[in-house]
Amino acid sequence: MSSRFRPSYRNIWGVSYPLIVTGISETVVDVTDTVFLAHYGMTELGAIALADAIYAVALFMTLGLVDGIQITIGRRAGEGGARQIGAVFNQGLYLLLITAVLLILGIKFLVPSATGLLFASSAIHAAVDSYLQIAAFGLLFYSFNLALGAFYIGIARTRILIGATLVLATTNIVLDYALIFGNWGLPELGIEGAGYASLCAEMAASLFLLFDVVRQRYRVSHHLLRLTPWDYPLVRRLLALSLPVSLENLVATGRWLAFFAIVEQVGEQPLAQANIVYSCYALFLIPVDAFSETVCSMVSNLLGQLRARQLWPMLRRTVVLTFLTLLPLLVLTLSLPEQVIALFSDDPAMVDGALAGLLVVVAVTLIAVPAEMLYSAVAGTGDTQAILVIQSLVAVVTLATVYGVAIWLGLPLAWIWVAEGVGWTSCLLLSWAWLHGGRWRRIQV
Repeated sequence: MSSRFRPSYRNIWGVSYPLIVTGISETVVDVTDTVFLAHYGMTELGAIALADAIYAVALFMTLGLVDGIQITIGRRAGEGGARQIGAVFNQGLYLLLITAVLLILGIKFLVPSATGLLFASSAIHAAVDSYLQIAAFGLLFYSFNLALGAFYIGIARTRILIGATLVLATTNIVLDYALIFGNWGLPELGIEGAGYASLCAEMAASLFLLFDVVRQRYRVSHHLLRLTPWDYPLVRRLLALSLPVSLENLVATGRWLAFFAIVEQVGEQPLAQANIVYSCYALFLIPVDAFSETVCSMVSNLLGQLRARQLWPMLRRTVVLTFLTLLPLLVLTLSLPEQVIALFSDDPAMVDGALAGLLVVVAVTLIAVPAEMLYSAVAGTGDTQAILVIQSLVAVVTLATVYGVAIWLGLPLAWIWVAEGVGWTSCLLLSWAWLHGGRWRRIQV
């Protein structure tokens, strides 16, 4: 496949479906943690949601750098510069590994004090710290995997990511089963076992991707993984592009941390119920996130080819494909909602408490499809300051709604998830207005 993208239905699907499979595998990992820990204990179930939220917040700079790398690689791919792609990757990888080391130190020495102040339950606090102290070391391998993922998406060759995430998911599931419950003669570690499983899974995925880089000779064709001197002008450009995205990621992930922290103030059972609904919601968003990754990279690719007029046709086709991919899953969920929730817990109170929230997020997902595509198109133009502004406004609107519903009004869990619909509607309107304004034409990457 050429690195210069043509926005047909077939090509959009060809880039996106491996990302859907990748997203499914990654979500299976998260859901597996939730399911296993739900059967281990309510404290561990609530703690894993909070630990994942903290972990995601810690990654804000990493994810911003990855998005900046991916946008820049997409632009260079559209321009037809293979070696320039390698230069972007190598300099970006340096930045990612440095960031990973700093994050590990922060999680090891700063986060325990913060969680003690943030969470009302001492049991939740202890369980969260137990998980993070182990999982933190996976950041080095996770950063490497993200960098290679940005490379493959940027050049529109995403099939290899299927194999990598299958390796990751299989490793994590097997080790979760073995280490959480102490099966096969291994020690019973509870939530710490989930941390070890996560670390080993990232290591296995890194080895798989490294093998493909060697096999495909990308070190020759694209000069990947070469020890090159610091390219200060390129590093400055990457940082200038990535910093607003990093802050956007901080706002986005901080929004979820604040969401779960608000729910935790209501009680441990509502927190556990919210975690179940969130796991289902994350599953619904897999196709949405996959197609949005395609939109971000391919908008940058098309602009690199000087074919901006094809931006809106590509967006329309992508929205159609996303709905076609997503609707069967939503229909199945509406048909069997109790059975879906029962996968996570057989406690009747848990099922009843999560049921209405699940139905709400089904409706919310329909709003998320066009909103996420337009938002990712804004990112693909390279105007990363605009997405920071949009995400910040969305976070304020969403969290204000959550706090009002949960704390001031004390309404049931389902009403808390209505806030997501309010947030996505805001995102849709703001992104549409920005794209139609045409200011993105002035952006240089």
